[in-house]
Amino acid sequence: MVKFDGISTGFRVAATVSTGMALALAGAGLAVAATGTATTTVNIRSGPGTSYSIEGSLVRGQRITVTKRAKSGWVKVRFAGSSAYIASRYVDTSGSRSAAPRRVSASGTKVTTETLNVRSGPSTGSRVVGTLRAGTRITLTGKQKRGFAQTRYAGHARWVSVAYLAKARGSAPKSKAPSSSAAKGRAALAFAKRQLGKPYEFGAEGPSRYDCSGLVQTAWSSVGVSMPRVARQQYAQGRRISKSQLRAGDLVFFYSQTPRHVGMYVGNGRIIDAPRPGKTVRYTTVSRMPYSGAVRPG
Repeated sequence: MVKFDGISTGFRVAATVSTGMALALAGAGLAVAATGTATTTVNIRSGPGTSYSIEGSLVRGQRITVTKRAKSGWVKVRFAGSSAYIASRYVDTSGSRSAAPRRVSASGTKVTTETLNVRSGPSTGSRVVGTLRAGTRITLTGKQKRGFAQTRYAGHARWVSVAYLAKARGSAPKSKAPSSSAAKGRAALAFAKRQLGKPYEFGAEGPSRYDCSGLVQTAWSSVGVSMPRVARQQYAQGRRISKSQLRAGDLVFFYSQTPRHVGMYVGNGRIIDAPRPGKTVRYTTVSRMPYSGAVRPG
């Protein structure tokens, strides 16, 4: 029996965009978000038509969240934090599911298509050490076993199911990813700066709203570095540094040794953070809150 490791809700459907055989979509549309399964290689497009750009792709057996049926024979899906489209005539609503792939191409950027468990080893019996939100960009190390692929997470080699790793294409960054730790920190900070002024929302991970740990997790995932979701986990798994060692992009934590708040270091004693309800992503100072410590991702 094939086991799956994505965290999702709703009913199951099978989805594909290809020239292969498929069953037609039944009914007028989807009442709730559902998990779709590719039954052959899939192109994910920015709009409902073949003239729109290809944003990513799936292989047979991979999963993606289908949100609703769109006009002109296309269903809407969630991909990389925004809406995308797959041709509805190739969506199977019978409930049957193609087996998840055992391997995928390890090259290029991958995007998680649902909230995904991160495990200590390549099996569903291995310990869950964290989760990746849907739309997180990751890079694989090349090692794959039994339907799981290895990636770097919080500075360690960890494993995720290949069933939820779409290949990013048109939406992938065109510039070369930063390679050094310092360069990644500067690039992650640059991402955070672009979020200035966006409102706080508890549990939000972008693109229009953030909470404190969601902001730093999304900023660092933009440069290929995965980390846990909440502040206390980020503090526990990061590499500790002293206040005198702080540099751009480092994570600064506040309110006790089980931190309840985190920001990203800018320089000159300042951070960027998403503070609380009613406020927006902002600049503030390290000295403004009770200091807990700091860590360096990557």
